[in-house]
Amino acid sequence: LKETITKLRESEEQVREYSENLGEMVDQRTGQLKLANEEANLYIDILLHDINNANTVTLSYLEFLKESGLSDDQREYAEKALAGAHKSVEIIRNVGTIRKTYEKKTDLAPISLDRVIREEVAHHPDAKIRYDGTDAVVVADNLLGEVFANLIGNSLKHGSDGTKIRIIVADRGEEVEVSVEDTGPGIPVDLKEAIFDRFRRGKSKASGKGLGLYICHSLVTWYGGEIRADDRVPSHPEEGAAVRFTLKKYQP
Repeated sequence: LKETITKLRESEEQVREYSENLGEMVDQRTGQLKLANEEANLYIDILLHDINNANTVTLSYLEFLKESGLSDDQREYAEKALAGAHKSVEIIRNVGTIRKTYEKKTDLAPISLDRVIREEVAHHPDAKIRYDGTDAVVVADNLLGEVFANLIGNSLKHGSDGTKIRIIVADRGEEVEVSVEDTGPGIPVDLKEAIFDRFRRGKSKASGKGLGLYICHSLVTWYGGEIRADDRVPSHPEEGAAVRFTLKKYQP
């Protein structure tokens, strides 16, 4: 019995020492993670502020250069450089949006859906976008416009110059269903379920949707809705794409 008690005391001592060491290891690891998080935030702040400011200057000069007396070849190069700069701005905006969705610092509140849609449509004055309006008030936050920015941007990016876009808002009782349809190349059947995955891209320029739809999925889910890829014309993907998502109505 005495030997058993001695072994139990030794075991207790080993457990106590292990617990103390484990606590120190956890504290050390927590400190390392905190430092890494602060460093990552510093890099993101640099990306969102300093690089974005540099892009703004670059865009201004490129816009001026494009309108200058250039030859056709030179103007083509200027337009390609301008498109690259716009892509850089889009990437930075998406990084900022993803950061905000992870932080979730904003509270959900009643939002005029019509105002959000019209603001985003106004950013594309040359695009062929049809939208008939809505009086719906939904539960969301100030990032809701990013959903429409990405969906409209995808339709224009992957369609031809003649691509038409239509935004439809349908009443579904306690929810509204929003459809952003286009007459572009459509979404292949085998990509419809996976297209909202992070960094998922198709095998061609027409099918690749990149990071934008991942952001749309994150935001719509955060608002309590669902999002899916569909055909503009049922069972005819070649007739164009439709992305449909639901939003909860605000209940006073």
